[in-house]
Amino acid sequence: MSVKIITDSTADISVEEAQKAGIQIVPLTVHFGDEQYVDKFTITNEEFYEKLNGDVMPTTTQVSPQSFLDVYAEYPDDDIVGIFISQKLSGTYQSAVIAKEECGRDNIYPIDSATVTAGMALLVREAVRLRDEGLSGKEISEKITALTQKVEMMAVFNTMKYLVKGGRISSTKGVLGNLLGIKPIIQVKDGVLEPIGKERGMKKACDFVVERLGRMENLENSMPIAYAHSFNLQDIAFLKQALGEGETFEMGSVVGTHAGPGAVIVAYFLK
Repeated sequence: MSVKIITDSTADISVEEAQKAGIQIVPLTVHFGDEQYVDKFTITNEEFYEKLNGDVMPTTTQVSPQSFLDVYAEYPDDDIVGIFISQKLSGTYQSAVIAKEECGRDNIYPIDSATVTAGMALLVREAVRLRDEGLSGKEISEKITALTQKVEMMAVFNTMKYLVKGGRISSTKGVLGNLLGIKPIIQVKDGVLEPIGKERGMKKACDFVVERLGRMENLENSMPIAYAHSFNLQDIAFLKQALGEGETFEMGSVVGTHAGPGAVIVAYFLK
């Protein structure tokens, strides 16, 4: 019996990589007013960030249980391992669980990644590696679930505008912070976005991330790191030079709705 790896589009794995690696992407959707786009499929990252400069603020919609039922039906004879955005950030994982219960199969393994974007992509790539080694869906699920307890990310947002929109900070703090050039630094741990610092300017904020990771004694250096950005190659290049090479992902339309343009992320594993 073969194993099918599925994930949602917030892992920010490109369609091209997914096709080559045998990964199926189940997309979320993004809305600009009455216009609806399928993340990764009917809107490119470039098109999304260009539209983000307009007056209409986007919103996002999670994957429905029916969409997962349709995907599960495509692989009736395979184990299915699904790795999805943290359930604390989206209802997509819960939709995957509901669909599993409805179809009554015991060889489907939905996993709450407890992360998103680059951190989630690291887990998906590890699942692919384990699949290619010949592990069963159950074995892959157990190993990836254990890794969800060890994956973390640090993010620097270039603007507070989208944190205000998401209700994570007040509009007053957001306006003042943007006027002062304050860049919030966020840690994504156990599926939760937690502010851990703020600096004036992206350079100082990225220095903060490098310094904090540099003194992190429980960083797992034997595992890969990864980066993500919303069209900010300059600061990604700085982070990679300071922290080491790793795969780089572009934040798509769903993640970009909440992070805004110019954000950077580094994902890593703890021991």
